Amino acid sequence: MKLQHGHLILLSMLLVFFLVLAVGCGEPEEVVEDPEAEVEPDPDPDDVDEDPDEPKTGGRLVIGWDEEADTLHPHMTAAIASNFVMAQMGDALLTRDPDTGDIEPHLAESYEISEDGREITFHLRQDVKFHSGEPFDAHALHNTFKRSQWEGHEQVRGRLGPIVDLVVEDDYTYTMIYEEPFGPLLINLAGAGYLHAMDPAHLEEYGDEDYGRNPASTGPWKFDEWVSGESITLVRNEDYNWPEYFYDNRGPAYLDEIHIRYIDEGATRMAALETGEIDVASVALADIDTFLDHPDFEIFEFDREGVCASLWFNHDREPLDDVLVRRALAWGMNKQAIINAAVDGYAEPAHGILPPTMWGYWEGVEDIAYSHDPDKAAELLDEAGWVLPNGADVREKDGEKLSLELWVRPGDEVMRTAEMLQAQYAELGVEIIIDTYEWGTLMEYLSEGRHDLTIIGYSSTDPDWLHRIFHSSEAGVGLNWAFVRDEELDRVLEGIRYTLDPEERAYYAKEGQRMSIENAHWAPIYRSDQYIAVNERVNDFRVNFRGTWLLHDVWLDD
Repeated sequence: MKLQHGHLILLSMLLVFFLVLAVGCGEPEEVVEDPEAEVEPDPDPDDVDEDPDEPKTGGRLVIGWDEEADTLHPHMTAAIASNFVMAQMGDALLTRDPDTGDIEPHLAESYEISEDGREITFHLRQDVKFHSGEPFDAHALHNTFKRSQWEGHEQVRGRLGPIVDLVVEDDYTYTMIYEEPFGPLLINLAGAGYLHAMDPAHLEEYGDEDYGRNPASTGPWKFDEWVSGESITLVRNEDYNWPEYFYDNRGPAYLDEIHIRYIDEGATRMAALETGEIDVASVALADIDTFLDHPDFEIFEFDREGVCASLWFNHDREPLDDVLVRRALAWGMNKQAIINAAVDGYAEPAHGILPPTMWGYWEGVEDIAYSHDPDKAAELLDEAGWVLPNGADVREKDGEKLSLELWVRPGDEVMRTAEMLQAQYAELGVEIIIDTYEWGTLMEYLSEGRHDLTIIGYSSTDPDWLHRIFHSSEAGVGLNWAFVRDEELDRVLEGIRYTLDPEERAYYAKEGQRMSIENAHWAPIYRSDQYIAVNERVNDFRVNFRGTWLLHDVWLDD
């Protein structure tokens, strides 16, 4: 016989009633106290064991990072190290679902896009404050975004697109008006690093020049200290109660501090991780075996939306202005040998400029990609006039040796990659001279076009990345450090950027990938999964679908 819901309730009440009777009935036993018995004191509430699974407030999370931020001014940097820090201090207008990548509201509660795709209006939350206590509103947002049009702020202009006007409709309504529809805008506005709103009080106090060392925004962490060459420390924003919707913690962060230590030498960073000096770090591919089965660490693995390493040719420098030379260097590269030496085999050759994990990737690029063919490379160099004299080690043309400078940042993987390229090109008769520069200095020199070659890895979320690295307008002011200037390619890249139709964008993305490979604008080397090692004392650490660290729920065991 099945019991209906009401019968179950009645039966439960009767059972409770009879249990109460059973306990309460009968003659009570006489209690005789032993005068010599010891009396147990009432337990001290502080001695009661806490629930080990209950989040605890306090403590310092120490993160190991391989390169130092160059500035924390969001409009003046392209460094991933800077973006990571800024993303902890700021909030984005929009966010992305950690699992699906879908665009969702955050500081903008809602938005509307006009039929022609040229206007987007945001309706902002009204309960958000900056670290200084100033209210976050449309006026403050405007104070940040209007600066994207200023000279020297080109890094952010590429992310916001071809703005015609910015309009404060009222205190909490803001409209962005565009010359053309800007395809990657919503994805870009879901990034809390480069596109967060800057605290107007700090901008007024420090100005553009000093803001990068005295930043403030609306996020869960406040800037505390920057010790150059060593660390950046952030402290909890006690007033924070507007985290993204997917966090369980709806108030201030549990941690007291986030301390980011800069350790560029991989072996030293891994040793600090093993000894507990740091709690979390990205693990170099060559070191991953140490941590995969380590009992004290949890490993997070994710696909990188980008290419780990690529060789960029400066088209403004001879002989790299010659496509035959660029193609020769692409054919002369043994990617698998580099992977084996630089990252212990934990990678795969990159065929194109975009990775297979990114929307817009064109599989046909795998059919036209450069493989290792030193004979073809030598033929192309001969055709370009760079010949190897009898008994010589370096090719010459008109009495000039084929010697190129390769500028890179410090780091084990990039240095091993550079040294492998140096050895491989030496076999072709091409001399490579390697120089290292700190990231901030290197970016400055790359923007000025002083280099012949550089090795760069990147992460991105949209094929509009091709516009940022290859469009003529980005040469010298943006990220076009290859100094590519090609009117036909420009038109294709504008197609990716200035249409909202997914099929059209995919077509232009395909053409951009094809042209960049055929003209050897730069040579992709390898791509891989990424790994993060997290000490067992760190709880509720997560990464989203693209590997972004989600720290607001994190708490420590001790």
